[in-house]
Amino acid sequence: MTQAPCVRSLQDWMLNAGADLLTEADALPITVTRQQGPKANCYITSPKIAWFDYAADEVRDQFFLKIALKTLSHLANWTGLDQNIIVGNFPISTNVWSSAQNSLIFKACQTQCQRSTNRFIFVRNLLSYQHEQLITELNSMGFVVLPARVIYEFDLRQGMKNKPSHLMRDLGALKKSTLQVTHLQHIDDQIASHFQHLYDLIYIQKHSAYNAKYTPAFFKDMINSNRMKALSLQNERGEIVAFALLHQIADTLTVPALGYFENASGVGIYRLLFASIFKHTLENQLMLNYSSGAGDFKRKRGAQGRLEYTAVKAPHSFMNWKTRLVQWIAKKTKHMNEQDLIRRGA
Repeated sequence: MTQAPCVRSLQDWMLNAGADLLTEADALPITVTRQQGPKANCYITSPKIAWFDYAADEVRDQFFLKIALKTLSHLANWTGLDQNIIVGNFPISTNVWSSAQNSLIFKACQTQCQRSTNRFIFVRNLLSYQHEQLITELNSMGFVVLPARVIYEFDLRQGMKNKPSHLMRDLGALKKSTLQVTHLQHIDDQIASHFQHLYDLIYIQKHSAYNAKYTPAFFKDMINSNRMKALSLQNERGEIVAFALLHQIADTLTVPALGYFENASGVGIYRLLFASIFKHTLENQLMLNYSSGAGDFKRKRGAQGRLEYTAVKAPHSFMNWKTRLVQWIAKKTKHMNEQDLIRRGA
């Protein structure tokens, strides 16, 4: 008999998730937006938010473009795009799957297509050079892939091949800094709340309310369960002025969350935090997938930009119009590459 998936509300971890987390017996995470209660209001659980609402935030100074994106967001709600299932989706910005999980995504998509004929089904975080076979399999099932964002990779699995001047300057500044780099594998409620505050300062207050609104419980559960580790920068008084969550799958490291006091260091606290993350990656010979955003900063430090895709399958509709619509969008964006998005500020 097939074991029923474990279902938990994401509200305890993420205030704007508007979704439940399903974990199958094989530990493949799946998010499902809730039909009752607050709707998903974060790009992690709603690709619609990522494509339109978050984008509107990023172009807030371009009035007409912002209005156009907001209008498209309302139209997308009308199509039901905000009612979705995302396969392989743990509630973090960048999902990296183990080999075992990667081979199960296609099967999980087949199952969800059979069970949920009235919802859009997505797979996020697809890279053509890593997931070519999976993309082909998803295409055979009626999924189309759409460009989502540019992510940046630092491949240090065989050491540091290049030494960009900006990177070397940051590493030098870290070495001279009086801040202490500490790795934490267990935190209490007070530190968890402090992490949440530092995270909110950057992700929510400085950037966008459509980022994940994590709770202190998220940070505490991720670290104390050993799912993730925390890197922190502490001043002479032992106060944490910056932190980063580190999530390692096989030889790939991601940074699901970070935060800092912007005035904590005269040479730039974000530069020091990045240098400490880079140093950890180099010492452990890992691939750092440093997600999206701050593209110019990352390119100047030697990062390789990669176009990340989201696969989508539309639900049944009258005369198959929803499928025709996503196929038309896929056709129009087929030849888009990472440089096209970088020229637009990615």
